Amino acid sequence: MIENMLAFNPSIKIFGIDVYYYAIIIVSGMAVAIWLFSRFLKKKGYDPYDAVDYALWIIPFAILGARLYFFLFPYDGTQSDWSRFWNFRDGGLGIYGGVIAGYIAGWIVARVKKHNFFQVMDCIVPGLLIAQCIGRWGNFVNQEAYGNLITDPNWQFFPFAVFIDAKGAWYQATFFYESFCTGIGFIISLFLLKSKNYKTGWLASFYGIYYGIVRYTIEALRSDSLYLWIGGYNTGIKISQAVAVFTILFGLYRLLYTYRKELYQKYVSLFSNDKKRISVTFVLLSALIVVLVGGGIACSVLGDANVHLAGATMFLVALLPFFGLFATYDESKTICKKCNEKAKCETSEDGTVTCLCEKCNEKWSFKQNTWLYRLFKDRQFPERKPSEKLIRAEEQKE
Repeated sequence: MIENMLAFNPSIKIFGIDVYYYAIIIVSGMAVAIWLFSRFLKKKGYDPYDAVDYALWIIPFAILGARLYFFLFPYDGTQSDWSRFWNFRDGGLGIYGGVIAGYIAGWIVARVKKHNFFQVMDCIVPGLLIAQCIGRWGNFVNQEAYGNLITDPNWQFFPFAVFIDAKGAWYQATFFYESFCTGIGFIISLFLLKSKNYKTGWLASFYGIYYGIVRYTIEALRSDSLYLWIGGYNTGIKISQAVAVFTILFGLYRLLYTYRKELYQKYVSLFSNDKKRISVTFVLLSALIVVLVGGGIACSVLGDANVHLAGATMFLVALLPFFGLFATYDESKTICKKCNEKAKCETSEDGTVTCLCEKCNEKWSFKQNTWLYRLFKDRQFPERKPSEKLIRAEEQKE
């Protein structure tokens, strides 16, 4: 069988040096990702050669992040030998660590180049998904990233299962499940990017939600997962599932942020006046915080590792309505106390808000929570648009 052949011959010699199939597969995925990235950058009005600048920073940081992730969160029953951290030929990389470190590096490069980060991210996502689709076959070569033991002979076949030589048995081919799902995600991302209703940030949100769900589900089947350790104590939480929850929440947040204006207008239309809307909003946010914090406490006390993870998620989500209370309180100060109408307000650089009620000419001022608006301020540079020449060329192709 091919898996047996590759297990005994995991590398080829080039000038007397062993080059592993795993590395060849990973680098091939990177090359495809960079090529796709350059093409999408050009269509968005950026210099396609900027893809090389991004790659020169993102790839090294992603590799270090993936390596650090593997060492920080070892397998159950093992401890990391940090003296071997730089010996990359020993193996040991975590995809999520690479994604997180690459995300940070990409954000820094975008800030330096004054690019719109989420527009650039949308150009990266299709290549990232296809690179993960290709890269997972490196796990096939290394005979790793497999799932539970398959004892039923009727299911002992690929792609449902894979034979692991070191174990002498068949296991779920979870590497293939993830490869297949990220391949589907790649196709979906292309449709999203070319959609007439496309909005900047769609693909960044899609990746966080889609891959988070895929990884959380498949990680539950894995028998070689990395775990979250606190000191010498294994919490029993699979770290990739915990990170998957975070990426799903982040994706949902960015999606809501993208449509914040439309959602706000629909919400406002439900109320007859601003004072009533603010009062109801304050009550709803307070109730939501109580429910989330109460649920988080209950999950932290009861249940297993996954229930504890759900509790931590509730605490994290509770931060948003908590911040919302401050914003709602600030908005309540813009309501005129005499006629209960919303005033016309202007904000100065120091955060002082001056309001004038156009109905009764009442004037007042207050100091807003400037830290809140700084925290949620959109710091993106303007979006790029393709040149007229490129638009005409694309129209001629169609």
